[in-house]
Amino acid sequence: MSVPDINIIDDPAAAQRSLEAIGLTAEKVIRIAEAAAAARSEYLPEVDPVNYPGTQAHHAGVRHLRLQTLPSGWRTANFRNIEVVVSDELGIMLGFQNVDQACKALDPQAISPKGEATRDLVSMPYCASLFSSDLPKSDRPLGVFPTVWFVCVSASLKRLEVEVSRPKPFDGDRFNGFFERILVADKEMDGSVLAAAPVAPEIEHDFDIVISKK
Repeated sequence: MSVPDINIIDDPAAAQRSLEAIGLTAEKVIRIAEAAAAARSEYLPEVDPVNYPGTQAHHAGVRHLRLQTLPSGWRTANFRNIEVVVSDELGIMLGFQNVDQACKALDPQAISPKGEATRDLVSMPYCASLFSSDLPKSDRPLGVFPTVWFVCVSASLKRLEVEVSRPKPFDGDRFNGFFERILVADKEMDGSVLAAAPVAPEIEHDFDIVISKK
């Protein structure tokens, strides 16, 4: 199977069009990133566990990923303990990922090593013949798996970087390239962002939450 070269979209207008094509907007993605940054900033050195910043950022990222997408018809799903949202209409699955950097020439890399579940999740759209009980409930035809994208966020007290990218199938414990990278924001942090997480939109419809043991 031939693998196309990476498509990096960095023009703001083109990025907005690309985000809209996968059911997002720059504003929604930035809210998700800012929520993760705010959660990360609550870390108290020598008090909290050393993994607190990444864990809290991830939890906040997933929460606000869902708050920004569920009102638009996405649904909550879980692939072997990887929390995601799915748009059955668009055929897209979206997750959250803390990364070392974003919106740079070098590809983002996840802060924590990736395991078998992530490798299988990323490769599944390109292995249409595979189907298992791990696949989230879907109205799509048997063997057709949603295309997998991640909101990739790198946040510190001084800078916020976020992109939405579609990883290539990979071996090992690190991403190994992307089909597409939509560069959304690379900016200095505003102190007000760290003071409080963004206000969550109201969700008017019911949805199912899948709970599984880790």
